[in-house]
Amino acid sequence: MTFKKIWAMCIGLLLAANVSAADCADWWLFDKACSNISGIWNEGETGLLVSGYAWHNRSTYDRDKIDSYNELAYGGGLSLYRALPNNNEEMIYAMMFSDSHSKPETHIGYAYMWYWNVLGPLKAGAGLTAGLFSRSDIGSYVPLPFALPLVALKYDKVNLYATYIPGGSNNGNVLFLFSRFDY
Repeated sequence: MTFKKIWAMCIGLLLAANVSAADCADWWLFDKACSNISGIWNEGETGLLVSGYAWHNRSTYDRDKIDSYNELAYGGGLSLYRALPNNNEEMIYAMMFSDSHSKPETHIGYAYMWYWNVLGPLKAGAGLTAGLFSRSDIGSYVPLPFALPLVALKYDKVNLYATYIPGGSNNGNVLFLFSRFDY
């Protein structure tokens, strides 16, 4: 049952992305989002996502909780990204990784990044990501929406991303790190 929900989320993203630009005019308030996703799908380049670390903020968690959590958020996924004017970029992606309880967590989403040149091919970026996530302890894998800030360092075809998931005492407050390798 769990993997059926995960596959349903991925298929939903593929169906949304496969809409032609002409069809987007009928999406009322979502026509711009539809056009962006369709453009990425048709013009985008492929990237491999690799996740690796989820740091739980020590000042918001009890020691026993920290000791019980998995912080090696190993996993991966695929992305399609498209370069925009002024060094900016947008991306759609799907990834699965090991959550804090060592169970699968799935994300599908859209990200928009603003980049600034730092030195040579090194760029720093900031942006936003939004989409759907599913995990066992929040809604029993029912897809739920998210919107988070995103920062990045980009060097040629290697991208390092970080986001912070806010929360309260003993939940949320996680710094999540992942990377994208363009090919």
